[in-house]
Amino acid sequence: MSDPFGKWWPCLRKHYKRVHVWLPRARQLQRALAGRRPFRYFTLCARPMIDVYMLAKEGILARDRATRRVQGVSFCEYEPAVFPEMLELVGAEEAGFLAKLQDLVLFQDVPETQTLDTEGALDNLLNQMGERLDEGVRGKVEEKKQHLQFQGLFPFDFLNLDFCDPYYSDPPDVMRIHAAVDKLLEWQRRPGKTASGDEFAVSRFVVAITCRVNLGTPADALARLKRIVETNRTDYASYRQALHDRAVENLDLWATDSPLDFFMSSWPKEIARIARQKSWNITIRDHAFYDRQNDVGEDYHMVCLVVEFEQAPICDTYLSAVTTCLDASARTEIPRFEATNGDGAVLLQNLREIVELRNTRARDVGRSELPDPLAEISRLRLEGVPI
Repeated sequence: MSDPFGKWWPCLRKHYKRVHVWLPRARQLQRALAGRRPFRYFTLCARPMIDVYMLAKEGILARDRATRRVQGVSFCEYEPAVFPEMLELVGAEEAGFLAKLQDLVLFQDVPETQTLDTEGALDNLLNQMGERLDEGVRGKVEEKKQHLQFQGLFPFDFLNLDFCDPYYSDPPDVMRIHAAVDKLLEWQRRPGKTASGDEFAVSRFVVAITCRVNLGTPADALARLKRIVETNRTDYASYRQALHDRAVENLDLWATDSPLDFFMSSWPKEIARIARQKSWNITIRDHAFYDRQNDVGEDYHMVCLVVEFEQAPICDTYLSAVTTCLDASARTEIPRFEATNGDGAVLLQNLREIVELRNTRARDVGRSELPDPLAEISRLRLEGVPI
């Protein structure tokens, strides 16, 4: 049987991450706003949109009582077949972007668009040239309009970057996700405008990055991570001591013998370096992981890093952040849950309530409803999916 909504949305380990890793941070940020303006949330949510409706259920994202539209959320989706449905579930056309996040953020100009830095200027080019405009250039104009529209939505209170892919792609795009994250953190310093036109700035926000960790991180990325660790070991006595306390001397052996531990210890330093470069203080709030299996039976891990950023003249929390990442006891390994008892039953009930809220909106707009989560979990297990 096919999985039109994807097979992992009802996974209770993933839902634990939503409820116990993402939700508390979003709630803290929303409470700190004290009603001054609506909460602003960006997500790579995929078709089920569980995280969006979780925040709506909790009152963190506002919903229009009459139309049931979700307010304050923006998302990116690269599958054209499901994008219109997702727009209708949110209820605001300006909320969604049909693109891969990396392509949307890292737009590259062509000569014809290089000096056109507003949507108006780009529209003028389209109107003036009409059908005479080369189709390739026309496509780049539309891409740049989307790029500028997305940039104009910043800043956000919470960016949920659930990539579900490896953070480091295969060559030649090894650093493409990282470059996109770098740009997003740069845009977080932009002044924003509320729907009523009032300007605001964000001095504190959260980024959650979820990525897949395979046994084989690309060699270029692995070498880069080793260099970062070695630099920290050379520059900081406390970091050097923390490595010594863990009996880590040979980085090559560490990366080979314990690839997940090495990745979780070293990769967050990439984010911390961006924070230091852009003068954001950084605090590691959560570092969670759990194992999965792909369609051919190969094991991998999902890793979620939740980082709080706070504006500062100079970042003075880099060392504490990168040292924290070395502490395996500071991480959360999410266990498997049985849906019919204990914590699993609590998670299942919460997921069912979110699904019903989402499905209510789906019925309003004539879109497909999610099946019952327990029925879906049972079906997937019968098919051999270790969910």
